[in-house]
Parts: sequence; structure tokens; C-alpha cells
Amino acid sequence: MSSALGNVFDVIPVPPRALTVFCGLYAAYQARRLLDFVWFYCLRPSSVHRYIHGPPAYALVTGASDGIGKSVARELYDCGFNLVLHGRNEEKLRKVADEIRARGNRDVHYFIADASNPDHDFAELMKPFCDLNITVVLHNVGGSSIAEDGIDSFTDTGLAGIVHQNAMFPLLLTRALLPQLRTSARHGPVIAQFVGSVTADITPPRLVAYSASKAFVRALARALDNDEQLWGAPSGVHFACVTVGEVQSNSHKARASLVCPTADRFARAVVLRIGCGRRLYTPWMPHAVLNWVTGLLPEQMLDKTVADAMHNTAAKAKQV
Repeated sequence: MSSALGNVFDVIPVPPRALTVFCGLYAAYQARRLLDFVWFYCLRPSSVHRYIHGPPAYALVTGASDGIGKSVARELYDCGFNLVLHGRNEEKLRKVADEIRARGNRDVHYFIADASNPDHDFAELMKPFCDLNITVVLHNVGGSSIAEDGIDSFTDTGLAGIVHQNAMFPLLLTRALLPQLRTSARHGPVIAQFVGSVTADITPPRLVAYSASKAFVRALARALDNDEQLWGAPSGVHFACVTVGEVQSNSHKARASLVCPTADRFARAVVLRIGCGRRLYTPWMPHAVLNWVTGLLPEQMLDKTVADAMHNTAAKAKQV
């Protein structure tokens, strides 16, 4: 028996040293990734309080009249920030501002602007807040409904409105804010975060302009961060993009679950990870796991799966 086993092992080639080294390095790399995952989602303490410095610190949140934006604004206020809120509907936004003010004694300002409108004077919009110490910005405004037909069914204005709401509005608002953010960075760190979307990766049908716009803000965050840190002396202003999956809100009436958190639960995850040091990350751990799984699928299989899911979502929307 032992001689037979010896003959078998004589036939099986011993892996070359290079292959052994490669396997060891790969195993170490995967172990490090696992430890990093556990640290990021389970152990890492919040660093959001690093952004409360200098004169009274303000957080600016766009799209704050409902959903994720409203919930994040409330979380930031409870953390000690004063607020500047943005929304399209003044009546709704005023109610949100009053509701948040009732939680404490800090300032809550707001401004009204339709993000799909290309004709805003951003310098004028920001003028009432030009002396504030804004240290956190969350570009949350955005969204799009599932189109029944292709982009050729849109008017030029309708299609451009989706792009402006999701991409151009945060870009132009950032341009107007940037000198003020650099001033705030003299006291301590400043961060502006763009709310991205998993659609930038999975590019579902019937969300063409929305998906492309979210891919734009992902690249924008990295480019702006490089601009501020690597061209000349670092300004202290950092940029990041958060990847968002399915979240339950008034505008998305899905059933809350592990992979579809409520806006309040998702907002807590966002605020917990502000200033985490990553320029692109997924705040909600189950979303990160789903993103990893979809990344393993062949492209054609992923596209077909996503298209089927979009068909189901569109069918359910028609029944409501």
C-alpha cells in the first residue's frame, strides 16, 4: 500500500517554487482583504467628529426634503453639525427644517433649487451662506424613474434634465463652493461626498442617462480629490463617492430587508463612514457583498439578470 502511494506521488509533479510563492502571496492578499472588510464594517470607529472644528461647523446636504438626504441631515445634526439643506419643494423642506430644529438648538438653513434646471446662478444661491464654516457636503440630490421606451422617446429637455439633476448640478455647486471649502480647511479636514449608484456598474436598461450620470460623479469625485491633493500644496479638501444600492424611501416603496434598508438605517451607515479615507466605498455592508457577487458574474449573465429584474420592477410599478 505504501509503495503504491509512493508511486502515485512520484507521478504527481511537485509545484514549482514560483507557484508556491504565488499561492502564498494570493492567500495573504485575500486574508488581508477579509480583515480589511471586517475592520471597515464591524470595528472601525466613526471619524465624523473630525469635521467639527473652527467656527460652528456646517454640513450641506442636497436633496434633503425626503429619503436618504433627509435622514442623513438628521443624523449629522444629532452629531453636532449645523445644517444647510437643499430641496426643490419649499413647503416640504421647511417642514424638514422645523422638524430637525426641534431636536436641538443649532442652525438649520435651506435654499430652494430645481436640480434639473440648467439656469441656476450658483454663486447667487450660495451667497447667503458664504461666511459659514462648511466642512461636510453631501451631494445627494438625484434620481430617475424607469423609462418605458429608449432615449429616443425623450425630449432634449427631458433627457438633459436627468443628466443635469444627477451630474451637472453637483458639479456646478461644487465649483461655487470650492473656495469656501478651502477656507474651512484651514481649521481642519473638509470632505464633499457624492452619492453614486450601483447602476454605474450594472448599467440597467431604461436607466441610461441616470446610470451614465452616476458613472460621471464617480469619476468626478476621484478627479477632484486628485486636483486638491496632488496639484500643488494639498488644500485639505477631500472628495469621495458612495455607492448606493436599493434603499426603501417614500420614492421607492420596496419592502425593507437586509439588502434594502430603510433610509434611516442607510443614513446611519453613511454618517458612520464619513471620512473613512476611501474615495469610493459602499456604506451598507450587504450592498458591498452583493456588489462583490455581481462582480463575479460574466457580463452577459449579469446584464440579462439585471434586465429581468428591471422588467419585474416596471411591471410592479404599473400595478400600483
